[in-house]
Amino acid sequence: MNKELRRKKLEEISKNAEPYMTGIRIKYDNQIKEFNVYKIPLKYLVYNKYNGRIGSAVKSFEKQYRELDLENEKDKKRIEEYLWLSKVPRNKTTMKSLAEDGQQRYGIVTNDGIIIDGNRRACLLNRIYNSRDEYKGDVDHCQYFIAVILPKNATKKEILKLETSYQMGEDEKLDYNPIEKYIKCDDLIYEGFSIGDIAKMMGESKKQIEEWLSIFEIMKKYLDYLEYDGIYTCLDKREGQFVDINNYLKKYAERKQNANWSYEDDDIADLETVCFDYIRAQYEGKDFRNIAKTGRDENSSIFCNKKIWDLFVNRHFDELEKISEESPDQFRKKNPEYELTRLYEERDKKWKNDSFNVLENNLRYSSRKLDDIRESKEPLKLLKKAKDCLEFIDTDVESFYSDENALNLIKEINKITWEFKQIIKYKGRSKNE
Repeated sequence: MNKELRRKKLEEISKNAEPYMTGIRIKYDNQIKEFNVYKIPLKYLVYNKYNGRIGSAVKSFEKQYRELDLENEKDKKRIEEYLWLSKVPRNKTTMKSLAEDGQQRYGIVTNDGIIIDGNRRACLLNRIYNSRDEYKGDVDHCQYFIAVILPKNATKKEILKLETSYQMGEDEKLDYNPIEKYIKCDDLIYEGFSIGDIAKMMGESKKQIEEWLSIFEIMKKYLDYLEYDGIYTCLDKREGQFVDINNYLKKYAERKQNANWSYEDDDIADLETVCFDYIRAQYEGKDFRNIAKTGRDENSSIFCNKKIWDLFVNRHFDELEKISEESPDQFRKKNPEYELTRLYEERDKKWKNDSFNVLENNLRYSSRKLDDIRESKEPLKLLKKAKDCLEFIDTDVESFYSDENALNLIKEINKITWEFKQIIKYKGRSKNE
């Protein structure tokens, strides 16, 4: 059904139909106003494709192919699939409730039938009614959507305000893909809203919105680095790392941390690139924080210690350069049947497998060196660790007795232990005297 016909049908409902509810108070046009709620046949409505729940999926699709048409049946099915997959367990529970008890919470639609609040519920009602033969009870009520119809003079900005307030409010946003809030903030800035406006709509502080916008800039930079520009689904399950790296890079840029060397902006750029590689490989938690974490201690992370960082970063770039990887375009030509989201997932998976030893060994080695430095004031702990490591060596393997490097290392260890004994002997004697 086209836009004009939808508008005509909703106008008829608002003029002639008995309201389902009255006196619903909504903040609209900067003041609290009362609205009626109506039962609207779902066939008169279309989804809001930029719904805060599925924005990343829709924008990723449109970046690759074309703009989704709200009136196209095939595109409608695609949006319904995105809404369903956004929270499958929750959707199943809600479907059961809708089928048995009906719609308990009203939605909001524009006067031309675009759903502002309630896309997920409308999707589930459609899903129930389209498969009504499978239900034992009567589900005829599921062909209707209970909603407020906004006035015909509603501006785009006013609609966006309502959309954001209802979609990303405190109770709702916890149920959303974490990446969606960053996209929503960026979209609202593009539409001319101030940070203060966005903070009010989303129930957050201005400082929080500023932080989200800053994090999103890092996210976009990451996508650009991998030539995945606009494919926001490639950010899934990586939010925590971007939150961390945004905080670290800010402090390093402002020189608000402890490090044992005077790094330059080029060094910070190298750090960002290294972190992007580890984010791509989906390192997280302590392993990821060991690379760049800031703190009071100049040995808080690998980057803070120049000697360890130089070894780490040089090995990182030198070894990764040896790994051959097809460009996104080359990979796409070989796999034309894949959507970009799946294509890039497969490309990242292959790269992660090929680079695993480089990333893992380099990080583990440098992290151990950092731990050793941190524990350097606790000699007994380090000596015990060294003893334990030596006891674990399998002297029966050929590499132990046939590799000349093994013998050289044993000689170096012997030299170090001899020096330790002399220090203990000398300082012990001095103390007794």
